Amino acid sequence: MIGETFGNYRLVAELGSGGMGAVWLAEHTMLGSKVAIKVLRPELSQNQGIVQRFFDEARAASRVNHPNIVSVVDFGWQQSTAYLVMEHLQGQTVTRAIYQTGRVAPERALFIVREAAVAMAAAHAVQIIHRDLKPDNIFLVPDLSGGERVKVLDFGIAKLLGDSEPGHNLTQTGMIMGTPAYMSPEQCRGAGRVDHRTDIYALGCVLFHLLTGRTPFVAATPGDLIASHLTVPPPAPSSVTTGISPELDALVLRCLAKELDQRISTMPELIEAIDALLAAPSQLHATIALPPPVAPVPVPVPAVGTTMASSAGEVQRGAPAWRGGLIIGAFAVLGGVIAVIAMLSTGGGSEPAKAPVDAAIVTPAVPPDAALAPVVDAAAAAAAVDAGTPTKVPVKKPPRLPRTGSGGGSGSDGGSQSGGGSGSAYMYEGR
Repeated sequence: MIGETFGNYRLVAELGSGGMGAVWLAEHTMLGSKVAIKVLRPELSQNQGIVQRFFDEARAASRVNHPNIVSVVDFGWQQSTAYLVMEHLQGQTVTRAIYQTGRVAPERALFIVREAAVAMAAAHAVQIIHRDLKPDNIFLVPDLSGGERVKVLDFGIAKLLGDSEPGHNLTQTGMIMGTPAYMSPEQCRGAGRVDHRTDIYALGCVLFHLLTGRTPFVAATPGDLIASHLTVPPPAPSSVTTGISPELDALVLRCLAKELDQRISTMPELIEAIDALLAAPSQLHATIALPPPVAPVPVPVPAVGTTMASSAGEVQRGAPAWRGGLIIGAFAVLGGVIAVIAMLSTGGGSEPAKAPVDAAIVTPAVPPDAALAPVVDAAAAAAAVDAGTPTKVPVKKPPRLPRTGSGGGSGSDGGSQSGGGSGSAYMYEGR
């Protein structure tokens, strides 16, 4: 059909097609301005009732003259085919916007549905009911200010085939009168009288789709979808995705109420509810409720298995007393063994090892006459060690030496001697 003329317009390219016909991009043969032409299918153009209603709806839509509604500028016949001439829009459908992002932010979703509701309020005022509102029929046009403008398409097309049309059963009527995923329960039943509240239900489905990325009901066949609209309670958006506030859930569910008296009743009421949410951004997003702070409860510190004394000089709680005594005794024995090894090694070379000192006669400090104190007989000490006898080692009276001050000298082997305090390690209390 490219190149064919409809009135003053020549078809340039097909923009899309559906059950009612096809939409074409066309240009004015004299002015070159672009328009969109919807061409009714030839077999439907033979039905005078359908064509009359097609043109009546076109006249009604043109009378609305609202910036959020696509303008119808002409209509007529091309041979035996009826057509409508509409403004050509640059932008994308809401379907495409959802596809690009997966889902739409609550603020933008509410803005889109609000603008569509404003358009529908104007249409309802002149008794026009859309009956096929869906993301494909809501268009987003870039605005000169950098934002976007909403345009509602396809007015009146869903009303072309009524329930009483001869030769069409319920399924055919449902397929033509609307899209099952967005149809109200009364529309699914094929009710003879469907009022403006069916458009409110459809916008509720659109809002659900924008917020979650899917329609309220998902089914394999149109029949199953229709059954869901009739019998299954609608899910809350927050049950499908995250970040949806209870207030936003409540708005969507009011639009999707199956009973007409429980549904939002008019488009102005829907606009008011949306404005209230947009005025309170904190109500648009779900918040994670944190538990109230709890006063810290003292937790008993488990006893540490240690025998080290605390700074108060007490064994820490939880350590058995007998364990402390046992380990202290072990340290004492170990210290004695180390002392014996040290004494045996101080002689160096082949010198006989010095005998262990009898603790009963060791003094804790150096006496004033240290130089006159008796010293251990090294040979006798070595013999005692070799014999393993516990008897005391005899000592010799040393010769009297001149005084040299307090005792604190180094050992005869040149290495510092270990022992208690300063001075010689082998000093005894004696006269």
